Amino acid sequence: MNDPQTSETTQVIQSPRRARRRLPVRFLALFACATIFLITLALLIGSQIFFRDRVIWGVNVAGQSISGMTRNEAHRFLLNQFGEPNAILARYGEAISVREGARTWRAYPWELGLRTDFAPIADRAIALGHREAPFESLLDQTRCFWFGCDLGAEAQFDDQIALAYLQWLAPQVDEPARDAAIRIEGIRIVATPARNGREIDAEVMLERMRARVLGSERGEVLLATRAIAPLIADAGAAKTQAENLLAAPILLTFNGRAWALDQAALAGMLTIKTESQSDDKLKLTASLDRAQIAAFLKPIARELTQPPRDARFAFDPATGALTPIVLSQHGQSLDPELAAKQIEQHLLASAPRVPGSASPNTAANARTIPLPVNDVKPAIAMEDAGKFGIKELVATGTSNFKGSIPGRIQNIRTATEQFAGVVVPPGATFSFNQFLGDVVEAEGYDDAYIIFADRTVLGPGGGVCQVSSTVFRAAFFGGFPIVERWAHAYRVGYYEPPVGLDATVFSPQVDFKFKNDTDAYLLIQPKLDLRNTTLTFNFYGTKPNRTVEMEEPILDRLIPHGATIYTDDPTLKKGVTKQIDFAHDGLDATIWRKIIVNGQVVKRDKFFSRYEPWVARYLVGTKVVK
Repeated sequence: MNDPQTSETTQVIQSPRRARRRLPVRFLALFACATIFLITLALLIGSQIFFRDRVIWGVNVAGQSISGMTRNEAHRFLLNQFGEPNAILARYGEAISVREGARTWRAYPWELGLRTDFAPIADRAIALGHREAPFESLLDQTRCFWFGCDLGAEAQFDDQIALAYLQWLAPQVDEPARDAAIRIEGIRIVATPARNGREIDAEVMLERMRARVLGSERGEVLLATRAIAPLIADAGAAKTQAENLLAAPILLTFNGRAWALDQAALAGMLTIKTESQSDDKLKLTASLDRAQIAAFLKPIARELTQPPRDARFAFDPATGALTPIVLSQHGQSLDPELAAKQIEQHLLASAPRVPGSASPNTAANARTIPLPVNDVKPAIAMEDAGKFGIKELVATGTSNFKGSIPGRIQNIRTATEQFAGVVVPPGATFSFNQFLGDVVEAEGYDDAYIIFADRTVLGPGGGVCQVSSTVFRAAFFGGFPIVERWAHAYRVGYYEPPVGLDATVFSPQVDFKFKNDTDAYLLIQPKLDLRNTTLTFNFYGTKPNRTVEMEEPILDRLIPHGATIYTDDPTLKKGVTKQIDFAHDGLDATIWRKIIVNGQVVKRDKFFSRYEPWVARYLVGTKVVK
């Protein structure tokens, strides 16, 4: 048992047995480390996968955790948590003073333009731990996990917020400029001087507010203002103008007559206007209201205006003598608008008076201004007769008024007299109504039958159309262009034959006009033959190189007249019947006029007339006489 050899053997056998007992401990330690590593690696990989598009652990905004949220979730969370983005700023910062002299306004930074936006905060939160360099991302994740990452609101300056504050402040600071002005007190002119205004200088204030809000400047924000110059800097010149206009009454004179305008009346006409200048400024000017002056002058103009009188002549075909039967006379006219302008210019151009030295409102101190009454030369003057070229018969027209009642004959005579010796210049248009004048009893007209509406009735001037139709015939056969012509409503026997060569007039709406298209003056000379009941109009002048032919009238659309109409009349004795209208068939008549020059037809003119059917009308008496 004590054999040394045996003892050595035993030691060798026991050593491996102890080693086997230590092996599990080492293995367990190694396994534990591996497990921890794998778990950590798994957690790390898992967190990288989970937080791939989310905010990493430990990220807060104003104490509120947004870890694990996507960018949009973080944005919505912050909006729900804080509401309006700038509300987060309301938790921080002290009021800032805006001062001007002794006046101070206090406002918080977010009122002066400081602002934030949750969208950039969410972008910054997502950026933490998601950098391009993996090591930097790991550092972000580790730092935020162990120590936390608190993201503050990113300060920005919003011009619109700042401007809104300045707009709120402006009514308390701004002062409008006052333009120079003048006002009228009675006949005194009072001037109000101009005054500079001021307003907040928004450009300077934005810079000052930006610097203070973002922290580059400290202390108060001094209010910056700028001066506003008035648009109208001075009223002195206009005041002088106004004083000159009202310095004394004015006396308007013409040919020994006078009309006065006192200073009170002038003051009522005074107007103050503004005019633009080249420097974008305005200036005041004083003037009289020309419309009011013209209104004052209109009744004066009616008194003073006298139309010129054209000369009229009688022509003797046998001797070629042209004898005046109406002498020409110059007229005069006053244009109220033009006179108003000249009166104002006269007053403004007069010598300026010392301010405050207005003359007493008496005629003795009045300024005298002659009225600009113009001489009006007659269109047909006696002294021009030698150049008229009236030397021969140019055209003639005739009609017959047989059967006319005395009143109608009287009207034919009166109307014919209005045209005796009328001269029509070359190129002028002759108007029948212009020379006819008013068809009233006071002018010598009697009652005779006229067409009024759809009836033939007695009225002043019946028979005047006999004259207009005769003038039409002379113009027709003279080849003169017919400017205006109207046919009667129904056929009238006095104007036939031929059918369709009549011309009705009804002043002032319905006229007859023709144009003198020759190079010479045209003299109209009527001839009334009461014995033979004929009326002739002769045109004398220089006969143009043309002849005129009339084609036979073309008659169509023949419409028989209707049945006779009888109407009871209680003013007529019973048994009495009185015809008041006569029956006429209706038809259309077309006449062609040929203008012939050197044997060639150069023009054909069409004259169309539509005559309506007309029924006979009788009044039947119903009055019983006892």
